Amino acid sequence: MKMSKLPVMVSILLLSGLSAQGANAWGWSGLEWSKSDGWKNGGAEFDCTWKANNIWTENGRLVLLAKNDGGYKTCGELRSTRYMRRGRYEVQMSAAGVPGTITSFFTYTGTAGTSSHYEVDIELMGGTNLLHTNVWIGGVQHPMDIDVGQYGLSIWKMERYAFSIDAYGVTWQVFSRDTNEWVTVRRVDRPVTSYMQLFMNNWISANPSFPPSSYNDMPAYGKYDYVGFSPWE
Repeated sequence: MKMSKLPVMVSILLLSGLSAQGANAWGWSGLEWSKSDGWKNGGAEFDCTWKANNIWTENGRLVLLAKNDGGYKTCGELRSTRYMRRGRYEVQMSAAGVPGTITSFFTYTGTAGTSSHYEVDIELMGGTNLLHTNVWIGGVQHPMDIDVGQYGLSIWKMERYAFSIDAYGVTWQVFSRDTNEWVTVRRVDRPVTSYMQLFMNNWISANPSFPPSSYNDMPAYGKYDYVGFSPWE
């Protein structure tokens, strides 16, 4: 499939520029996004159905809701319509903080667990202060959990996170409150060769070890102030 190349300039995608374009489409700063709606991920990880109504903005801030309505669990997800690969991906976000939920910013393509599966993750694990980082290459994952408290961060506060994909691998960074600068927290020297879509989601887990906490039926609000992408190819 032919991929559209983003402009070479740095693209800071401010949420205040969001505008609805069709029932499940959103556009901002020249990039199109689509809302997942009415279906549930396969496998044993997800315990909720994506609903477009679980996505809105408040004073320019994006909100993704995961909740339990009388046993019917729903969650929120946005994905870019464009595919991208090498570059720097940055986000300012806060996790819902509710046990058993995951608030994410990541790239993805392919069928999970197969040779077509490529993915780079920033996932904030509710009920903990852990940042889950992972890269899937050809269906093989390389996960690592990081306690961001050592950098003065709290996942339930509005914090800045980033990952960069270069020709040789992936680097994750957080913006430290203690030193007021970007700090590298992980590097994986394994090349990501596939183009991927960019996602944000907030969901309820069916896996009691991911995150290592259990959902308590409370509404969970994942919030995003901005995302940015600077292409390197």
